[in-house]
Amino acid sequence: MKGNKSKIAGIVVIVAATVMLWDFIDLLPVIGDPDSAPNTHVSKVYIEEGPEKRHSANLVTGVLADYRGVDTLLETTVIFLSGITVTLIMSGKQSGKQEDGPFSFQRFRAFGLVEIRVVLPIVLPLVLLYAVYVFVHGEVSLGGGFQAGALLSVSYILYCFIAGSRKKRFGISPYASMCIGAFGLLIYFLTGLTPVFFGGKFLEYSRLPLPFLEEGQRHAVGIILVELGVTICVAASLITILEAILERKDLK
Repeated sequence: MKGNKSKIAGIVVIVAATVMLWDFIDLLPVIGDPDSAPNTHVSKVYIEEGPEKRHSANLVTGVLADYRGVDTLLETTVIFLSGITVTLIMSGKQSGKQEDGPFSFQRFRAFGLVEIRVVLPIVLPLVLLYAVYVFVHGEVSLGGGFQAGALLSVSYILYCFIAGSRKKRFGISPYASMCIGAFGLLIYFLTGLTPVFFGGKFLEYSRLPLPFLEEGQRHAVGIILVELGVTICVAASLITILEAILERKDLK
């Protein structure tokens, strides 16, 4: 009876959310409408004024970290909360004998004729190196915290395939990875909050207390700190989801 009530409550929530979203669709601008706000003045400001005012060589990074800095913070928070949610859902222990699941090591033992334990140790350092490259160059070129965080988590997943069972590898518990993800969010939030105490606005990087740097350099440092927080949070959240699954079905 209790399980049926939970299912009914879930269905009600899904239906109510669907109806609300359907009503909100009419408030969104029509795709491709030349008279919509993004096409009339928002995009123009981003393109013409963004590089000079935001001191960012990469237009995309300038938009995400400055104009939409709060939105990016909330997106990072959503990813962090998704990791917590999966951990809560998967926290119950299964009883009885378990069959080989999708994370069984035997399923990933070979790829064609190439032994995966031979290939992955070669690929893994390259993925890590690319993750660092994406993070470091996110402020001046394509890349950034979300991509770097995803690459770091992929590196950890590949490591799990190499090591096999939990006893043979260095595992990060879901609770430890959640703390790491919260630390990443804290870096982002404090980077945005610090300028407020020095006469600036939230996420006004030029007001960071770094007097030995020029305004543009302080701005660049602020973006790097924000990207660092996003990288840590995204990587930790994805690792949290992986570890929550592996606690239910360990690698063989």
